[in-house]
Amino acid sequence: MYDAAELKRMVAGRAADLVEEDMLVGIGSGTTAELFLRALEPRLRSGLRIRGVASSIRSERIAAEIGLPLVALTGTLDLAVDGADAIERGTLATIKGLGGALTREKLIADAAQRFVLIADDSKLFDRLSQAIDRVPVPVEVLSFGWQLTQERLSAFGTPVLRVGDGTPFVTDNGNFVLDLHVAFLDDPAVFGQTLHSMTGVVEHGLFVGMASLALVGSQRGVIELTRER
Repeated sequence: MYDAAELKRMVAGRAADLVEEDMLVGIGSGTTAELFLRALEPRLRSGLRIRGVASSIRSERIAAEIGLPLVALTGTLDLAVDGADAIERGTLATIKGLGGALTREKLIADAAQRFVLIADDSKLFDRLSQAIDRVPVPVEVLSFGWQLTQERLSAFGTPVLRVGDGTPFVTDNGNFVLDLHVAFLDDPAVFGQTLHSMTGVVEHGLFVGMASLALVGSQRGVIELTRER
């Protein structure tokens, strides 16, 4: 029997196998994405030549530790790999952002020719709406006037200011995060558009129509899921 940590290492290793010479690779954030970086380390030390774009300060630090050269995001990426907080089977629509790097993660995902999700099967659902009891929709908001944005978001559920050590959590972009606990999520794409239209919202954690492949760790090994619709 595999434990959750081993499942994450399995999918991280499989994702690392997708990286080829001279690629420009987008690097996500969070524990599973960090394992992906660590899985690349032996190949980098053996001479693999790639460049990366990191989605968070923490990912930048790990990239420096393993010898992965980083560049600015100025154009198309060959591949991007990131973890997920919830994945919908079939569409690969995803909730991301519990680590707080959702805006940079989405920029990287959008720039990638191929965006690959890595997760264990506890993050896999037949419908994304089945995840909302466990996973809120993170919404990055401007710190200026955040209470007003919170009030407006309350029309869709319960937005809770993310805190750490008794103070508001601050993203690498200098913004706050409101974790939106929604009552329903019938159409993630439409709901995402609604959130984008709200003044004060910087970005949200609904990644719809972006991933082409999900590598999911299970007791049967790594399951490869491609986007069907």
